[in-house]
Amino acid sequence: MTVKTKGWPLALLSILLLAACQGDRSNEPLEPAEEWKVQTGADPHSFSEYEKVRVGHLRLDLDADMDAHVLSGHVTLDLERVDPDHPRLVLDTRGLDIRDVTAPESDGNHRPLSWRLGEQEGSLGQPLVILLPDGIDEVRIDYSSSPEAFGLQWLDGEQTSSGKPFMFSQSQPHYARTWVPLQDTPAVRYTFDVTVRVPEDLMAVMGAGGNPVERNASGEYNFHMPQPVPSYLMAIAVGDLRFAEIGERSGVYAEPEWIEAAAEEFDVLEEMIDIGVDLYGEYRWGRYDLLVLPPSFPFGGMENPRLSFVTPTIIAGDGSLLALVAHELAHSWSGNLVTNAAWRDLWLNEGFTVYFESRIMEALYGEEVARQLAVLEWEDLVEELEGTEDGMASLVMDVDERDPEQAFSSVPYSKGRFFLDWIEHRVGRETIDEFLRAYFDHFAFQSISTETFRGYLETNLVSKHDALTMEAVDQWLYEPGLPEFAVAPESDAFERVDDWRKRWLAGDAETGELPADEWSVYQWLHFLIGLEDKLDAERMAELDAAFALTESGNYEILFQWLMRSIETRYEPGIERLEAFLLEVGRNKFTRPLYAALADTDWGREWAIDVYERARPGYHPLTRQAAERALDIDQE
Repeated sequence: MTVKTKGWPLALLSILLLAACQGDRSNEPLEPAEEWKVQTGADPHSFSEYEKVRVGHLRLDLDADMDAHVLSGHVTLDLERVDPDHPRLVLDTRGLDIRDVTAPESDGNHRPLSWRLGEQEGSLGQPLVILLPDGIDEVRIDYSSSPEAFGLQWLDGEQTSSGKPFMFSQSQPHYARTWVPLQDTPAVRYTFDVTVRVPEDLMAVMGAGGNPVERNASGEYNFHMPQPVPSYLMAIAVGDLRFAEIGERSGVYAEPEWIEAAAEEFDVLEEMIDIGVDLYGEYRWGRYDLLVLPPSFPFGGMENPRLSFVTPTIIAGDGSLLALVAHELAHSWSGNLVTNAAWRDLWLNEGFTVYFESRIMEALYGEEVARQLAVLEWEDLVEELEGTEDGMASLVMDVDERDPEQAFSSVPYSKGRFFLDWIEHRVGRETIDEFLRAYFDHFAFQSISTETFRGYLETNLVSKHDALTMEAVDQWLYEPGLPEFAVAPESDAFERVDDWRKRWLAGDAETGELPADEWSVYQWLHFLIGLEDKLDAERMAELDAAFALTESGNYEILFQWLMRSIETRYEPGIERLEAFLLEVGRNKFTRPLYAALADTDWGREWAIDVYERARPGYHPLTRQAAERALDIDQE
């Protein structure tokens, strides 16, 4: 996730007076104005006062209207009154139609409660303030989502391969509030039960227990999540789905067109789970299934517990892009099990996961493949850091006064991974593995800060090994860029590719001499990336004739080829680019392609025309990023 949106000054949020009463349903006199004042708290991206009143369990009952693009029903929240004297519950909402707020009573009736919605505050949405009389520890909210809910994408039948409508959620980092009123912060974890009713010809699935293996006749589906999770991992999808079993605890869901290819592509899923368990301990979520979403899904994957969402652009036919699946699986330990408590500490989720991913890939495909991946990640990170301001170039990111979406760059992912690589280099693999297993056990099902991790690291590793110092650790955590003592990965395989590229560009090697059949996908990527601004249309045509790159079914290779096509205005590549942008909504690809087109003296208007045709099938995040890349005015 690399889409960025404008931040907001926290000074404007320090104290905001709520709008006129949206629902004073009680017979009690209106409370003093002080009762309705709200400010952000320990998590600057949430209005919820979770240190005072905390949601412990959530019960959802929803109807999915696939025509109106609305989820409607009610949610019941079980509360822990941490401070028994605190007079209210504050929830995060964004664009929700709140219809009523009540307290369920033992006789089946519902006691009306006083409530108000605050002013809209950018991506934070609106605080929902509910006054809590003594003895109230359960609240029911009747509501519906907006058709424009940022955390839901609705696709009509003509936008799917099955010809039937599809809906899926994307709650990270703070979009769960667009389809459920809750405490939308990673600091709060809760269990949940959900009932969802959908059209009878569709199936509902969730990141939870109880996912069906076939469609039922009633259209009603029930789910249960016994492990506490943060709100950004709340996930739902509805569509014409099929299920294919991969192993005893794993399988894949997809639309009919994709299910056979997906099952074949992900046939190593059980082996991946075994590797994860061998490395870092028990898999604590029961099942691990995948859901292949339509190509408009804005990300490569999303680590929803028990049911990771993935893009079909990783289905290459040869398993060459399964690093993404390894990444989402690794989140079952790093991120889902032990979670960053605020988005400034995103590296606790993503840096650990990229490191874990690399270990899974090494176990599956060997050390050389893992090294190639590491080199590509290092090169991407170094390039990105060149244009990154200091506050966003340290592992602890200066994101408190920004939209948390801006935290999702290479820094928490790759710099976090290379921090752990550095620790491994200093203390050895056996020692870091022992440390990480203990770390995951110690903080299981908790949300923590960098400072909490720092204290645990100092006590359990640094104090026991002279090769580590807290001064060096703090340089990684709090200073911008890469420390001078960081360990850069190396790969002889890339050196050989560099030599062939140099000879080919100089005319000392013919196109047919390139040993491309021997190259891994990562060597191909390294070759194509190194051709940036070094080709013309004639040399592009030579490569295309030899290797059919315009027709490549590997989306990572195709993306790099399309970038070179823009640079050279290579006509066959531009034709393929148009079809690609109309089909694929993955931000990793669409944003840089639109940005590259906008930087040419010929491509911006053409790109805007393509974007306007593609826009209805794009997720709101993809639209937002594309419009920024094309410098299109946004509200």
